[in-house]
Amino acid sequence: MKPELSVLLPAWYGLHTVTAALNAWEAQTCRDRIEILLLCPDHLLPTAEQIASLPPGQIVVPIGPDRLHVARARAIRQASADYIVLAEDHCLPDPDWAAAMIRRTAERWDVIGPSMRPGNRDSDWADGAFLLGYSEWMAPVAGGPAKIVCGWNVTVRARCLRDLGAELPGELRMGAFLVRRLRAEGCRLYLEDRARMRHFDPPRLNRQTVVFGVLGLGFGRIRTERWPLPARLLFFFAAPAIAFLHWKRAFVHYRRAARRSGMGPRALAAAALLASLWGVGEAAGAWMPLAWIEPHLWREEVKPVRQEDVDRSTARERLTMADTPILAGTARD
Repeated sequence: MKPELSVLLPAWYGLHTVTAALNAWEAQTCRDRIEILLLCPDHLLPTAEQIASLPPGQIVVPIGPDRLHVARARAIRQASADYIVLAEDHCLPDPDWAAAMIRRTAERWDVIGPSMRPGNRDSDWADGAFLLGYSEWMAPVAGGPAKIVCGWNVTVRARCLRDLGAELPGELRMGAFLVRRLRAEGCRLYLEDRARMRHFDPPRLNRQTVVFGVLGLGFGRIRTERWPLPARLLFFFAAPAIAFLHWKRAFVHYRRAARRSGMGPRALAAAALLASLWGVGEAAGAWMPLAWIEPHLWREEVKPVRQEDVDRSTARERLTMADTPILAGTARD
């Protein structure tokens, strides 16, 4: 049978590094209605015997030397389903995630975003990173038609992506700008709050420094891509304002939802420093050539999570569910 969702899962460091993510996708209540395309570099491809032993519905896609955005574009053209999931190796769906998404695809929405909650809750840096990146969709959040949804881990009608033609790889450099482009093209967006995911972030500052530095460079260059050179140079001096706006968004949603999930004020302090890195990177990226930035964009995305970290997160959610049920994604139920 034709699958209803094609999940694109990058295995940048090999299949063994995405075991935790694969376990979550295999645990879907409607697993027989999805296919999983594993984007794997040629030098890390499994053997023929290993490929033959993969569960049904797991498909290895050799990506050669391609950069991640080019590999995703190739996999989108190869996918069988009418809807594509732009998954990440560190964002794990709850078991009923796909079922909730499929209910919305039946209504023919073009872009469907999930609700999020932080996965590894033992690091202020991870909490701060989550606040900056995903707190806008942090449960509890109201589902319904939306103006914006998260860029990655989003479900998109395959036709909307393929209609971008030769521009598709470039639009896949950064998910946030892809969603904006699709909205500008007239696609209808929906936030499905019952499609819940845990997002895991690196717990250490040194790794987050790289992530937010690269994130900022990419945002700055792509945001100002069509600006004249003088405007891009002036944008360099906007770093403090950029950092404040990113942190302000995190603060608003901290007050709305994060504090109720047990996230402490130290996460806001961590978010302030990370927002500063983002702002400086964005201001610098505005005048840097894209050719300098593009080879490093994968560093902002590829962050495999270990199964033991997932197990620890699950145990913590069970312990805290009585007091803060949103951690287990049960608030609305």
